[in-house]
Amino acid sequence: MVAIARSIVMRSLVLLATYALVSCALVTTAHRAIAVDNANVDSADQAPEVRENTPFKATIPILNTNDRAVRVKLIDSTCTCTKLELKDHFLLPQGRTSLDIDIPSTNRSGPQSVHISLFLSDPEYQPIEIDVWWKVRACIQVDAIGPREDPLERPADKAWQDIYRYVADERPDELNRLRKRIRLSCPEGEAPADGLKVSSIEYPGTIWKFTPVAQPNGSVLIVASARDEGGTGVEGEYHEKVLVHTNHPDKPVIELKFTTILSKDAGRRALDPMNPMGGP
Repeated sequence: MVAIARSIVMRSLVLLATYALVSCALVTTAHRAIAVDNANVDSADQAPEVRENTPFKATIPILNTNDRAVRVKLIDSTCTCTKLELKDHFLLPQGRTSLDIDIPSTNRSGPQSVHISLFLSDPEYQPIEIDVWWKVRACIQVDAIGPREDPLERPADKAWQDIYRYVADERPDELNRLRKRIRLSCPEGEAPADGLKVSSIEYPGTIWKFTPVAQPNGSVLIVASARDEGGTGVEGEYHEKVLVHTNHPDKPVIELKFTTILSKDAGRRALDPMNPMGGP
């Protein structure tokens, strides 16, 4: 009888311990669910990663923290490329719904973020703010290299990374001053088996010439300079596309946009404020 009693006691203790662990896990899970309301993860450090050729998709839980029912009248995002679909536009007090997002990762690399605002029909209430974090592992990283920067290294400043548009503003009789340096590189595990290579560069214009140079660390430096450095160009504003063909199976073509302004007033006007990289 004593042995049976002890057995019953031991089983009871085991059941109690199991119940405590399960309860603890449920509390932790519930806490985490609350923590990620109006965001896809708790913080940028926990951001998921996708490859550059894969759009980032997520479903974000949305919570109306107001003590009254609200209606969402407008959805705004810091990235116009974001596709958004809100399941419910009418939310009860403390009510929940979900937001599906789809963001292209093309021509991106490293940490990314988008902020979304759900504006409510009642002006007395502040918008519901949503944070989205993710990371992109690029197939090929395309960076601008400044005049005094090492072309073997990727720029540490994010402002010089992932640059696909270049602006030049020079006098037509100073074409020798036209110069850009573009660095192509693959993150670890992305380089083709025979290394990253540029097979050809398509450029229909007459202002620039492009010279790709293979570098010792596997990156490729493209030097853009005037086709006729001693000549005189025709005044005007030129908007041109440059197609860089590579041997990367998932990024065989890189499209660069060049805006070239040839004017006697070069340097006396402000360049496009949306492109601070006009000078690399």
